[in-house]
Amino acid sequence: MESLLYHKYESCSGLLEFSEEVLSFLNNIKYDIGNRVLLVGKVGELGKRIRAFGVQVTILEHSNREEICFSHVMNENCTVVNGQLEYMPFNDEYFDKIIVLDYLNHTSDCKKSVKEINRVLKDNGEVIVEDLNLKDLKVKLKYFKHRICGENIHYNYPYEVSDIFKSFNFEGKLKEIDNKRYIYIGKKK
Repeated sequence: MESLLYHKYESCSGLLEFSEEVLSFLNNIKYDIGNRVLLVGKVGELGKRIRAFGVQVTILEHSNREEICFSHVMNENCTVVNGQLEYMPFNDEYFDKIIVLDYLNHTSDCKKSVKEINRVLKDNGEVIVEDLNLKDLKVKLKYFKHRICGENIHYNYPYEVSDIFKSFNFEGKLKEIDNKRYIYIGKKK
């Protein structure tokens, strides 16, 4: 169960293969020339695709490996920075838009991650989060598997994610997709 956006941005995928729901979502994301966009998580080739709109794309890669990461290979002309969502190495109010795909549930502290998003996002900046929905039984089993294996992660229900963003002065909307995934789109006030 990969991100809808990630899966459709694999290297052999073409624009004609998108479902109507994903196309509608992608078409509603507006980019202005010169904007700074941060991508986090399973971004596939999304960086390269939105870079074509004239925006500056930075990819936050959580990698402990010394080898070339997937983001470098698939997203030429994008800046790739090593770091974590909970401790981002960026200046305050630096980004116009932050897109987090299949990653928020894999952080150890969602509130700390949202606090960092709030810090590095400009006023009236937009955050887009797509992730697994804990309402789905397979997602619950995956979460328990991670916990049993000793990973320090905490999955959140979609309404919890929405509430956390709201507590940091974001105004947003939440859409659940077949109880398997959710998309949250919020604006920093």
